[in-house]
Amino acid sequence: MRSFCLLVLFLWFGFVSSVYADGERVQSRDLFMVTLPYDGEASVEQTLDDAMALLLVRLTGQKSFLNSRVAQAYLKSPKSWLKTYDITPRLEDGVTIGKNIVYSFDEAKLRKEFHQRFVPIWPLASRPTTVVEGALVQGGDLIQLDQNVLQYRLDADFRAYPKKIRLPIFLPATQLTPLLMRSDLSADSGKTNSVIQALLANLNQPFLLRFKVVINGSQTNHLTWALYNNMGEQVLAGEQQGQVILALMDQMFDQVATYYVERYKSSRQLEEGVLKKQPILLNIHNITQLEEAMFFERLLTEQPKMIRSVTLVSMQAGQVQYRITPQMSYQAILNWIQRWPQSVLVDSFPAKQIIELDVNPELFVKPNKETP
Repeated sequence: MRSFCLLVLFLWFGFVSSVYADGERVQSRDLFMVTLPYDGEASVEQTLDDAMALLLVRLTGQKSFLNSRVAQAYLKSPKSWLKTYDITPRLEDGVTIGKNIVYSFDEAKLRKEFHQRFVPIWPLASRPTTVVEGALVQGGDLIQLDQNVLQYRLDADFRAYPKKIRLPIFLPATQLTPLLMRSDLSADSGKTNSVIQALLANLNQPFLLRFKVVINGSQTNHLTWALYNNMGEQVLAGEQQGQVILALMDQMFDQVATYYVERYKSSRQLEEGVLKKQPILLNIHNITQLEEAMFFERLLTEQPKMIRSVTLVSMQAGQVQYRITPQMSYQAILNWIQRWPQSVLVDSFPAKQIIELDVNPELFVKPNKETP
């Protein structure tokens, strides 16, 4: 009976792991799939230009990336990165209201290209969810933009753009708290911060974005906004002016995404800095003579820009172990060692900071002396 229960448990965990992995793959494919409305008037190639621009913003999280030379290279030849496209019906509540064009870009090719150009892709798993609380001020009335209001205020329905750039947002079904919308967005107070901290703790979310649009009829509209972390602290704020409300909101979300990306990059740099300081154990097997061990030690010590120090840990039974204090990441050291013709990589364990090598005996064979 116990064996049967263990078997069921094993199968269940296998099923859950498979479902989770499949979900990750679906999300990854979705990241490289761009859907745009298609009315048939613009050519497929013209719409492809817009799709590539959106894809680049989505992958990097930064609209400013479009102005770089790297981005311009992609924008000049978007067809080179396209895998397939399809024209599909656009449905709303089960009713066809038009057409969409769906572009599927070559994920493997783009990931490789981004890696070679040192352009990081902002991982979906590292994108925090933002609670959004917005309001309109029109004719002296304060209108909170909850889900019910957004059904008929299409001019202020901000949800489409975050979805396009894959910026997760959370819009509560009911009004959060009147205190937040009545308070001044440009000023912080201890009371407001404590309310925000409690709110995010209750919703189990890391950030709150508050914004307010003052509509001035035919004149310029004014948007003010602020982003708060789960400690109730304001970490970002801004304001925009313009005629089109949705364009102002899109600019706001672009700035929020840029903040998240910079935060992600800083955390990665910190992690890499910590890893650089961790020692690496290099095990070299099949050592047959002392000269071989000394040769590898010289290789290590002659690269001070990569390796700060080298310590001999042990030498026994044909194996030599060195403790390396690196100046670079584990992966950079591993890539360098893999290029050594005098050895063959047997295995690597990044989590344990261990590299296993075998000596390449062909490069250490001494030539036979010619007999007179």
